[in-house]
Amino acid sequence: MVGSYALSRKPMTLYVIGGSKKEKQLAYNVASFAWKELFPRINSCYIEIRLKKMDGYQGTCDQVDDREYEIEIDKKQDYDDFVSCIFHEMVHVKQYIRKELYPECVFWKTREEYLNLPWEIEAYKKQEVLLKKWKNGTIMKMI
Repeated sequence: MVGSYALSRKPMTLYVIGGSKKEKQLAYNVASFAWKELFPRINSCYIEIRLKKMDGYQGTCDQVDDREYEIEIDKKQDYDDFVSCIFHEMVHVKQYIRKELYPECVFWKTREEYLNLPWEIEAYKKQEVLLKKWKNGTIMKMI
């Protein structure tokens, strides 16, 4: 795709669409890191990440088909929130792959109810662990 970054070792594919060149590269690197950390043995998967301006959400993750996922990320977040959001949504991909989350399970009535869903508890916890690992790895590469 024109204007996207792709990791493709068929049949594993990761696309990033939208945003600036710098945002695409960052999203690609973060998602690739998350892929290796969360589901390293999965090599049959398609993930498309769309960077766009979003109202009301920082990010979303949907299962489109078997092992096919679409993630949308609000590109107007600061660095830590942008990276954390990608990690959070990649945790949801892992949950879909392992059948820990189903598309019909994503409804809630209140913000509190949403935050107490088991898959959200895991995603919020793991996004912080991954962010810390990411920052430590990024700093070590700079030294």
